[in-house]
Amino acid sequence: TALDLGANDFLEKLELSKEGASDMTTANEYMLLHRRIAELNNFLNTGWTCGEYHVPFYWLPFGGTYLLLLSLLIVLMGMGTFLQRTTRRAQQLQLNTAAATNHQFVINSNNESLLTDKNSSGTLEETLNNNDYPSNDDDNNNNKNNNNTSHFFDLIVSNWNVRTNVQRLLVRKSEDTACLDGLRVGSILWVILGHIMAIQSSAGGGYNNPAAFLPPNGLTTTFFGQLLFSARFAVDTFLFISGFLVVLVMCIKIPLLETTTSSSCSFGERYLRNIPKLVLNRWMRIMPLYGISLGFWIEIAPHLGSGPFWYQWESLLEPCRKFGWTNWLFVNNLYPFNTYNVETCFYHSWYLALDFQLFFIAPLLVFWYQQHPKGGMIATMMLILLSVVTTMYLAYTRSWSINTFDGAKIARFDMEGYAKPHVRAQTYLAGMLLGMILQEKKKTDNQNNGHQNSNNNYGHQHPSTAATTLRSRLMMTTALSLLGTITFIPVTGAYARRACKYSELPESSDCGSLWSYMQTFWYAGMSRAVWSVGISLICYLCLEGNGGIINRLLSLKLWTPLSQLSFGVYLIHPIVIFVEQLGDRQKEPFRLTTYGYSFISVSMVSFALSLVLALLVEIPCARLVQLVVATNNKKKSKTAASNVEEKESNILLLRTTTRYSDRNYYGTISLSERKMKTTFSTRERENNTY
Repeated sequence: TALDLGANDFLEKLELSKEGASDMTTANEYMLLHRRIAELNNFLNTGWTCGEYHVPFYWLPFGGTYLLLLSLLIVLMGMGTFLQRTTRRAQQLQLNTAAATNHQFVINSNNESLLTDKNSSGTLEETLNNNDYPSNDDDNNNNKNNNNTSHFFDLIVSNWNVRTNVQRLLVRKSEDTACLDGLRVGSILWVILGHIMAIQSSAGGGYNNPAAFLPPNGLTTTFFGQLLFSARFAVDTFLFISGFLVVLVMCIKIPLLETTTSSSCSFGERYLRNIPKLVLNRWMRIMPLYGISLGFWIEIAPHLGSGPFWYQWESLLEPCRKFGWTNWLFVNNLYPFNTYNVETCFYHSWYLALDFQLFFIAPLLVFWYQQHPKGGMIATMMLILLSVVTTMYLAYTRSWSINTFDGAKIARFDMEGYAKPHVRAQTYLAGMLLGMILQEKKKTDNQNNGHQNSNNNYGHQHPSTAATTLRSRLMMTTALSLLGTITFIPVTGAYARRACKYSELPESSDCGSLWSYMQTFWYAGMSRAVWSVGISLICYLCLEGNGGIINRLLSLKLWTPLSQLSFGVYLIHPIVIFVEQLGDRQKEPFRLTTYGYSFISVSMVSFALSLVLALLVEIPCARLVQLVVATNNKKKSKTAASNVEEKESNILLLRTTTRYSDRNYYGTISLSERKMKTTFSTRERENNTY
């Protein structure tokens, strides 16, 4: 039975029973199979325990604190939703009362006008402003003591109201970048598909028919089975989108004129001046949802079930007990050193650490591009080339492989390159380069149209011609061909033999890939660069409005709310899979139908939980961060404007006392000061609109 496999002497008893077998060849093959299963179970720390295993809950120091924080957030959401309804009713009642009162004033004034002298010059405004009637000043004086309380309640109403936040999820931020919504949703679903395969096959009891799944004859050897392993490239798509949006957002939020106090200010000085607040703002934007999800992984999920496989939660929680602080500093992909990715805390969060680290260099490139467009673009291309060359060098010298069952070669890549910035930077920088190219194209189009200060985004600017249509189709065909090649080329032999153990090499063992050393090297070293080119071409065509049916498919409004939940889904879906998988009581058979059901159920539950966390944490905290940043920027703008006015007043005084001519007077005001004064109100409106 299944429980027999957990006994320490199972192999010994099986060896003894082999003596009475009629077919010794079959018996020996059966023994070999179970020895390999035992070795794999020992390596993956999988097996069984007697009875129900429960992970103990500790109230101190973090368990009780986390539950208290969740309770507080739920109370805030309830208060915000209830107070919004109450406030609306009170405002409606106040408006009705004011309307009725004003109507009575008009009647009284009309009646009194019949009794006044014909030469009276009284007007309705004078009547309404008479001291005998209530005034706004009286209301303001009565409410002075309640300003702080009202402000606090306003924050709750505006940020934790469920109805308002749901409406925000349904609103598309920009039609010109709508194709990114479809890319996000497709990528996160692809990630879920791959993680279900990885977790179900290696955690819990695993499959009781592994031959139906594993090479050389299982699903993973087939053409469509490559979709499972190629899901790793979906994360590169997320990195590409992140790099592109960094350029787009920074060019809007931090334009050149607003941050430069003089024409001699270099992009390096701008970087040093702005990088602390940019990093802090990004940390505050990511950390609320990330921290809540990490706390759920550590404090809540391990207590949602029990069973003979539930003890495996201990191996998942142990890295968090030792190195959980690395997640808060976004260095969990770098420390501890020489560690497999799955042995880190909340191991799929390596992506957030990587994105955060790449963000440190992004503002420098954007500021460089703003002041010297060609120089910034060349620097970005050189860094892309450096990342590609570094990856190829390490893939060749360290014998990397990205084929999942290549034993020691894939283990070495997982430890040295999978989540490291020098390998993944190429796709992030490719997104930044595309953003710069489109920014330059927008500038050129605006200048040709005579609107140099236009803020129109990309796309739908030029009528299609036969030449542009043909060129777009060729580019789209090339892009899809590149992506399809990278996705499905492993079917040519990368999974043709049994899976290697982590101590085996395909070249010296009867396992793993049939590819040659050079084939494995080229795929490991160049696959991400080729993927970046394909995604760049697709995004360029779609953002320019020439993507055809691909653009229409990716820009469906159906994807808008789902794309805004994709960040939460990425954080939550492994929790859903582990809770379901480790709660099993026995091994489950692998079938395509059950695998499809698991994919649908995990996706739906993950999106539902992401919606809850978006309403509870992500959107309210993001709005609060925006409020703090906007308030700070407004204060700085007012201070800068007052300084400019003070300088101009001093210059005017100097002009009147020393008989300067108008020409000399304006010559004493620097061009940057005059531009700064006329830019404040315009930039404030643009930032509020964005």
